[in-house]
Amino acid sequence: MCYSFAMKKTLSKKTIQGREYFYLAYRVKGKLVSKYLGTIDSPKYKKYLLNLTKSGAGYGLRRARIDNWKAGTPIAYVEDAYLVLEYKNGVKEYLDSKENVKKVVFPNG
Repeated sequence: MCYSFAMKKTLSKKTIQGREYFYLAYRVKGKLVSKYLGTIDSPKYKKYLLNLTKSGAGYGLRRARIDNWKAGTPIAYVEDAYLVLEYKNGVKEYLDSKENVKKVVFPNG
């Protein structure tokens, strides 16, 4: 099983005799490099996941902006218990749980 992320590294899982082992595969100057991270319990693997979470936290939102705005639709996310609709022109609409607009924020103030 392999997982590919925006960092151009692939996380691979190998199962040997029922135990899972994790590796990172990536290229350095065209040469394929494999880095052993250990088992699911290893500090090295946990540290990798923590760093991945920190560095990729906004990736999904950035990707949604690109895809949705190309299609002409706003992106939607939750912020401070409001549903936020963000449009390509920078306008943000804050909706409550009943989908009533509570606040509109314009990009220039």
